Amino acid sequence: MGLERLRLCDDVSPAQWIVDRIHPFAQDVGSIVPEGFEAYARVFHPAGRNEGGETVAVRWSEVAEANGRIAHPEMQWPTIAMREPYSNWRHPGLWDHVPNEGSLPAELIPELIEVLRRHTTRPDRVWFAVWNGYSGLVFDESGIGTTDLWARPESPIESGKRLRSLGARPQPPSAPTFELPGRAYWLLSGPIEAAGESLGSGRWEQSANLWWPEDRSWCVATEIDFNTTYVGASEAAIRELLGDPSLESTRAEISHGITYDPDGLNR
Repeated sequence: MGLERLRLCDDVSPAQWIVDRIHPFAQDVGSIVPEGFEAYARVFHPAGRNEGGETVAVRWSEVAEANGRIAHPEMQWPTIAMREPYSNWRHPGLWDHVPNEGSLPAELIPELIEVLRRHTTRPDRVWFAVWNGYSGLVFDESGIGTTDLWARPESPIESGKRLRSLGARPQPPSAPTFELPGRAYWLLSGPIEAAGESLGSGRWEQSANLWWPEDRSWCVATEIDFNTTYVGASEAAIRELLGDPSLESTRAEISHGITYDPDGLNR
């Protein structure tokens, strides 16, 4: 696997406006996507149900209704699915696979591209940020690669074993990173279509965690620990996203909570 349209950047200054406008860690929606946009949306990553050898998308609202829960903008997956996090993650007949966490599902990306392309003057010049803590990324110094960047050792002993068994341990790129609260990111550039390229190796799908155009008319943010994606944009762009039947989305506010606590309607 190689990346065809993304290039790793030596200059991370195009991300400074996000650094300047992001809220403190885990405070609210503004901790995920920068403040200052006219409107915001929350896009829910679908769960999956096995049917006839295929996986069918299951909306959060469907899960909430089946469990007698309330679907609302600040709902959280464990409270509507009535499952403790990471315990018995399955509800036969309703859903078999939990929503993607930390990566925008590949099937949703074309829909976002289609809408957001119409709301920027620079679809040819888009910035993509990916968390530097992933252990199976596939870009190298030029932005095009076929091997994992690195695998963080759990201990010096394990690192030594890996060096002996593999001969050489893949190294992270020398390109700089930019930092947001609790996270550091590499920056890449490419056209808007590059949002559909996976940064993960093998069968591991990994979208960019943040992407925005040169004119900063919108920003898409998928936090590494979340199973939803936030979009900040113009009112017109958000209305179009909310009206897309292929997406399950809701209007969000920059002050909305992002942890389990705000889902007080579904205790």
